[in-house]
Amino acid sequence: MKIVARVVLLLALLLPAFAGRISAAPLTTKYYSLDLPPDWVVVNGPTKQNDAVQVLLGQKDHKTSAAVIVGPAKPGDAEKAAEAGSQRLKGSKPVARDGQLQFSFEQKGIKGYSVVREDPISKLLLVLIVSGDVRQADFIYKMRGPYKALMPHQP
Repeated sequence: MKIVARVVLLLALLLPAFAGRISAAPLTTKYYSLDLPPDWVVVNGPTKQNDAVQVLLGQKDHKTSAAVIVGPAKPGDAEKAAEAGSQRLKGSKPVARDGQLQFSFEQKGIKGYSVVREDPISKLLLVLIVSGDVRQADFIYKMRGPYKALMPHQP
């Protein structure tokens, strides 16, 4: 769980700097598929780290960035990940809503939010972090895949 928290902090701080380096394409991992709008690119990934798959996405004009991390989870890991992420990002207290935990944050003047979902049947956890002009990341909620309980809902 410490790894997820460290990745959350690192991604929130670094994503705006990396946005726009690689050309856009449909994104597919073993956990989900996502169609990127023309002005979005895959900055890094999908990469595997400690059995988790992470992807960094960025808008070409550097206004918005997103990170999606999916990996194995034990019962209660969603609460732990949301609380750890909120503390590290100095965000609001995580709130349970619509089957997910969510919180907002501000880092170096850039606002963002995080959504954490857990699928207890498949024993998987999804962490989504969006920063910048968050309205530009609405396409993420059209994510599809075999693990329906992991698919994030718009906060």
